[in-house]
Amino acid sequence: MVHKIRANVNVEKRDEKKDTYVKAAIITLFIFLSGIMLGIFLDNLRFSDIREQISGTEINYNDAILLSTFIEKFSKEACNTTLDTNLEFNSKIYAEGKSIEDAFNSNRFTPELEQEWRKYILLQTQFWFNSIELKKNCNFNYSNVVHIFNLNIEDPQEKAINKLQSEIMLSLKEKCGNKIMLIPLTADSNLSVVDAVLTQYNITKLPAIIINEKKVFQGLTSLDQLNAFTGC
Repeated sequence: MVHKIRANVNVEKRDEKKDTYVKAAIITLFIFLSGIMLGIFLDNLRFSDIREQISGTEINYNDAILLSTFIEKFSKEACNTTLDTNLEFNSKIYAEGKSIEDAFNSNRFTPELEQEWRKYILLQTQFWFNSIELKKNCNFNYSNVVHIFNLNIEDPQEKAINKLQSEIMLSLKEKCGNKIMLIPLTADSNLSVVDAVLTQYNITKLPAIIINEKKVFQGLTSLDQLNAFTGC
């Protein structure tokens, strides 16, 4: 009888342990799935914000095309106003591009996000073309500085070079202000217009810098080198 009681106690303990393990497993699985769902929710929320920004950017893009037409037809009569408008346009799209780049750097790469980035590069390209026309038609003396780089980089050394060059470009912009028009373009955006630029300037090494559509630097370029050609 005693042995039977002890056996029943042991069975009950085993059942209790089993129940404890099952409960722990369920709780662990719930926490794990909750974490995944929260991560998906936050990513979708961030992407929704970016998509909303880009919706506004598409309006800006159409605005930029019309601005380009305006520059061709009327800039000589309204040079300063048109320059201010072009600068304001660039400030808007720069902030939007920074949001997308931050998302890339946080390893939240998606095909949809890549499409938004390509739209942003088209906007920057349009800004560049507008700046060329303004400079020609209004005899402005600012420098167009195009910074071309790859966005998707796996190699740590290339990443470090890319980051350093970006910091140099920001330092140049802070130093020069509106004396330069800084235009970032990505070579790996799969856009024909960017491919045409790379071919036109025979660019084979990145990062690359084009100054005033004439001088080309390939590879890491120092602030002193850029200062020498921008004159600011």
